[in-house]
Amino acid sequence: MKKICLNVLAFLFLDVFFSEVLKEFISDNDMLNFLVFFISLFFILLYYCFKIILNYKRKKESSIVLNISYKIKEINKLIDELDFKPLNQKVRTIVEKEYSRKSFDRVLGRDIVYYNLDNNIDGIADDFENVCENKNKYDKLIEQIEKINVSTSAEEVNKSNFSMEKFLKVEKRLIDKIISDKSNFDIIVKIKVIYVNRNNEIIDSKSGKFDFEDVLEFYENWKNGKVYAANMKEERKVMNDNIRYNVLKRDNFTCKICGATQANGVKLHVDHIIPVSMGGKTVMSNLQTLCDRCNIGKGNKVDKDFVDDMICPKCGAKLVKRSGKYGDFIGCSNYPHCHYKRKL
Repeated sequence: MKKICLNVLAFLFLDVFFSEVLKEFISDNDMLNFLVFFISLFFILLYYCFKIILNYKRKKESSIVLNISYKIKEINKLIDELDFKPLNQKVRTIVEKEYSRKSFDRVLGRDIVYYNLDNNIDGIADDFENVCENKNKYDKLIEQIEKINVSTSAEEVNKSNFSMEKFLKVEKRLIDKIISDKSNFDIIVKIKVIYVNRNNEIIDSKSGKFDFEDVLEFYENWKNGKVYAANMKEERKVMNDNIRYNVLKRDNFTCKICGATQANGVKLHVDHIIPVSMGGKTVMSNLQTLCDRCNIGKGNKVDKDFVDDMICPKCGAKLVKRSGKYGDFIGCSNYPHCHYKRKL
């Protein structure tokens, strides 16, 4: 669109310029307009022809230097070894619906991002991980390029049929472009929160945007297990009376630990087997019926037998209990290829 506007402005400028020049020599307005139009069009076409020829020449020069330059070959070799990761979406929009004014006013954009990260919605966790890895690889690439001690040889220049000055100029242009292509870490997350009523009509909305620096912070916090509160908030919103009834019915209205029923005078609760504070989801497979005493006794713990059957939500490998500097935790058995972990 910008190029079209510039072309139109250039054409109008030429039109006005040639009109002023030719009107002193041509009195017939129709003839004047005709000549001005075609002269302006001629200069526009001449410009584009020149641009096409120049681009063709630059591409040909680049192709020659790419095939000859030892330094560029070394840089491309480094890039292949570093293996920069592709991104699914460099710009993504997350739309969050809220069904009450209170929740709409209190919801935070960062909590929405954390919840999407925790569930890897549309591959957002993969993109965040890849962009952070690419940043580290880029820093390493620049460091290693500076260590490449290669001088352009006369043999390289002779093969190209360029002068030394021209060869170095083209080589520098190509290296700058290669580095620039790998320095693009612009990943943007746009958040839109809408408040809707029971008829799904939009009552209010608000939006925000997070850039690369925010992404780095979000990913580090999420990777280090500091975002369970966001997951708890979202998962508890999912629970409703329909889910509660279906869990109780499936478990025959009986506590899964002690076998007590309401006939024994206990109150039955629906419990998250993996607590939401550890990333547990509000799904039937992660819900069980417990009496009030067993639920209080279980607290915020995970049964070891259940941990043995847990699957990593990021890569599908088995989750295992591990010990670290800060105590026991649940980690992926596919480490170090997968860094998924949860507090135990």
